[in-house]
Amino acid sequence: MKQLSIALLAALSVTATAYAESSVTVYGRIDVGVGASHVDNGLGSTVNNVEMISGGGTSNRIGIKGTEDLGNGYKVKFVLENGFDSDTGAEGSEGLAFSREATLQIESPYGILAAGRSSVLGTDGGSFNLLGNVNPFGTGIWEIGNQNIVYAKLPASRNDNAVIYRSPVMKGFQLTTQYSMGEEDHENRSTSDHYFGLGVTWKGSQAEGVVLFERVNEKLTTLKRNPKDMWRVTAGGNWKLQSFTTYLSLQYFRNADAVGTPAFGDMKDHGIGKISAAQLKIIDGLKGGSVILGFSTPVLGGNLLGAAGYVHADTDQYASKLKVDGGFVGLGYQYAFSKNTKLYSAIGASGAKYKSSNESIKPKAFYGTLGLSHYF
Repeated sequence: MKQLSIALLAALSVTATAYAESSVTVYGRIDVGVGASHVDNGLGSTVNNVEMISGGGTSNRIGIKGTEDLGNGYKVKFVLENGFDSDTGAEGSEGLAFSREATLQIESPYGILAAGRSSVLGTDGGSFNLLGNVNPFGTGIWEIGNQNIVYAKLPASRNDNAVIYRSPVMKGFQLTTQYSMGEEDHENRSTSDHYFGLGVTWKGSQAEGVVLFERVNEKLTTLKRNPKDMWRVTAGGNWKLQSFTTYLSLQYFRNADAVGTPAFGDMKDHGIGKISAAQLKIIDGLKGGSVILGFSTPVLGGNLLGAAGYVHADTDQYASKLKVDGGFVGLGYQYAFSKNTKLYSAIGASGAKYKSSNESIKPKAFYGTLGLSHYF
C-alpha cells in the first residue's frame, strides 16, 4: 500500500507537468518532537515516559490537490491526502492510500459540491472543517489543549461515502452541510453509522463565529440492538482585540457513548460502583455540555497561546447514576523561523472524575513537549 501511494504521487506529478491547463500541487507537513508525560489512570496504573512524538504540532501528511478551470465560474477540484508517522514512516491508517481525505469537488457560482472520504464538520482539519477557530490549540499540541478532551465523541473523525455542500459567502455568512452514507458495502444500511452535519459560519474583520449541529444515526450491533442517535450542538468563535485574540467554544450533547476525558475507556473496562464493565460497554445515554476559553497573543517574535476546558456529563441509563466531570489546561508557544518552519513547545494537564454510587475514579495526566513543524 505504501508503494501504491508513492506511485500515485509520482504519476500525478508527471500529469501536472503534461497538462498546463490544470494546476496540480504536491504538498505536505512533517512534524517531529520530544514529549515527557506522567499519566495516572486512577485505577492503580501510573506511567512516566519520555519519547519521540510524531505530529505533535501538526498532523503529518502528504497530499496532492488540483484544479481545472472550466470557465464561466465552474472548476473541478480534487484533494488526495494521506497521513503518516514521522518517527517510524508508517501509514497513518494501515491499508488506506489516502486516509485523511479523498474528495472530488465541483465549484460553481452556487457553491461547492464534493464527494468522497472527508473529515466531519466538527473538527479543525480537512477541506470542510468548521471548528478550526474556536480554540487556539485546535485538536492540540500533542496531548495538550485538545478540544476533543471535553467534546462528546463522534464514532469517527472522518467518514467514507460522504457528500458535502458549501454555499458561497453571503455578507460574511456561509453554510456547510455533510451527509455520510456509511461504510463501504454498508451504505445507507442499519449496519453502518450515518453522519449528518449542518453548520453556519460568519467572518468579519475582527471576529469569526460558528454554529454547528451534528447527528449520528448509530448502527445496530449485537450489543446495541436499538441504539439512541447521538447529537451535539457546538457554537463558538474568536475575537481579535488589537494584538490579543480571545476564543470561546460551547457544546451541548445528548445520547453520547463517550467523552474524551482521560482514561474514560479504562473506566468503562473496569466498571464503577454498581455499574459493571459489561453495562458500560453499551453506554448510550451521556448528556451534558462543555466550555473552552482561550487566548493567543504575540510574544518575543512568536505566539503565546493558552486555553482551559471543562465538561460535565451524566446518564440515568443505569439504576445507579453515572457522573462525569473533566477538563484540561494548556499553555503553548510557537515561533516561526520562516513561513514554512515553526518551533513549538507546550505544557499542560488534563483530569477527570467518574462517580457512581460511592465509588470515584480520578485519572490525571501531565504533558510537556518541544518540537519542529515543516510545511512544504
